[in-house]
Amino acid sequence: MTTKSNFIVIGSTGRNTGKTEFACRLIEKYSKEHFVVGIKVVAINRSAGNCPRGGKGCGVCQSLEGDYEIFEEKIINPQKDTSRMLMAGAQKVFFLKVDENCLPQGLNAILEVIPENAMVVIESNSIRKVLEPGLFIVIKNLVDKTVKDSCAEVIGFANKVIEFNNMSWNFSPERVIIKDNTWIIREKATAIILAGGKSSRMGGNDKSLLPINGVPLIQHIVKQLEGHFEQILIGANDAEKYSFLNLEVIPDIEKDMGPLMGIYSCLKASQNDINFITACDIPEMNIKLINNMINLSTNNDIVMPVKGENMHEPLFAVYNKGVANIAEGIIASNGRRIIEFIGKCKVKYVEFSDKGWYQNLNLKDDYISYIQKSEGRSCNKNMT
Repeated sequence: MTTKSNFIVIGSTGRNTGKTEFACRLIEKYSKEHFVVGIKVVAINRSAGNCPRGGKGCGVCQSLEGDYEIFEEKIINPQKDTSRMLMAGAQKVFFLKVDENCLPQGLNAILEVIPENAMVVIESNSIRKVLEPGLFIVIKNLVDKTVKDSCAEVIGFANKVIEFNNMSWNFSPERVIIKDNTWIIREKATAIILAGGKSSRMGGNDKSLLPINGVPLIQHIVKQLEGHFEQILIGANDAEKYSFLNLEVIPDIEKDMGPLMGIYSCLKASQNDINFITACDIPEMNIKLINNMINLSTNNDIVMPVKGENMHEPLFAVYNKGVANIAEGIIASNGRRIIEFIGKCKVKYVEFSDKGWYQNLNLKDDYISYIQKSEGRSCNKNMT
């Protein structure tokens, strides 16, 4: 599997989903600042002997010579998808016609003609079988419920499934952005970083300010979340301490009531229904997991990662703003425990494998171990 974070792949469940228009909107937006390459891929099943769309087709697929063919589009013809990409502003546009059994060879060949620093927009389902892009978006036609085979094979890898009703998408291309030469999605959601703890197990050091790669831990977390969310809030009672972040700091509505009060206070202040809440002592943000939880948040109050039977992480989870009312009721009854709150919510649990990314920096030794592993050098062990 080839990984290319500067590639976005746009697939579809069938015809008439506005897939090319979606691609062109991205090209039009970003070709002014980046070198953008557009690619249309058609994977051919020679044993079927006909057009992937069914019927006799136009004869293009049957004319494939060899394992693959690459054509550069240079002609303006509004009836052709590749021409539309060119008209939208792509500096280069290619058409890859490839035997579906030779997708790796076709991908390697197309990579050789693309500049290394290009931002690449691909129309295809099948290419996802051999390419892991920065983003894979699938557009689903709400009128035509059928799903073509090429999409059925890969739709489970989609970062976002967009619905199309023959008039518009339920997700704007404007929400696809470029960050550090990587395609990402800006969710209509709020990220909340809870930093109201007392760091009592960190030997008196404020863990939110521990240095990570030359910046405070909380800033390290913010940098990872920036661009992915419409809003980022800091849950803390000392606004001045975090003024360097230039973010809104939300104090607890009532002091010294624990993390449930922090969750409640920030949900009340959030501008969005969907909210990702994390503690300030988890240094690595697994964006893929976060996006997956957001995608699963429809019809659920909370989406929470779980590992095995005992490891639940309520402070790395997605919350619907509406559960603030449940938290309010528990707090009014002098309740403080998050587990009591979760017991009254509809929770979707998501199995996850940490694969080395997940770590809580609760103790001094946790921090030292993380720094030694992530930076390859020792940190200051003489913390006061």
